[in-house]
Order: sequence, then structure tokens, then C-alpha cells
Amino acid sequence: MPLHSTAIEDVDRYELAAILAGLRLLQLTPALPPEVEEIATDCNEFTPLDAEQIDALCERINAVSEYPWRDVTEDDDETRALNARVAALFEEIV
Repeated sequence: MPLHSTAIEDVDRYELAAILAGLRLLQLTPALPPEVEEIATDCNEFTPLDAEQIDALCERINAVSEYPWRDVTEDDDETRALNARVAALFEEIV
């Protein structure tokens, strides 16, 4: 299914964490499964982002605020737990 829109509204902290984790996985994966390659290239309309482009995109996403999900909840314990889970995921990958 081709992509047509880039407007994403009301991304919560869980979705944001998944987006950033997915981008970092793309960055670390040398060969993508065909169905993921199809998404990453919009059905072969373009080449997938390279590692530097993914870094730049992650920086743009994070630039919205220091902790974009802070607007969703004020529960610091929950935020710390999410950060720990994301950090653990990256440790497992590397």
C-alpha cells in the first residue's frame, strides 16, 4: 500500500518509542525481509534511508522536545520504566 501522507497527529509516548526503535532497527539491519523492504521503499518507489539519514530523522523526531512524551503523562516512574525498556532493547540488539 503506497504511502500518501506524512501528517501524524497525537503520537503517544509508546508509539514514539516504537517509531524510534523501528528506525534504529532499520539502521542496524544489513538485509531487510521483503515485506519490510517494501514498506521502507514505498513499493520500490525509492531507496531506503541510509544510516546517516536515519540518524537525522531520529534527531528531528527527538527535537520536538527533550522528552516528547512528557506532554502525554506526568508519571515520572512510568517514563523512567519506558526509558529503561527502550535502552534494554538496544542493548539486546547490539
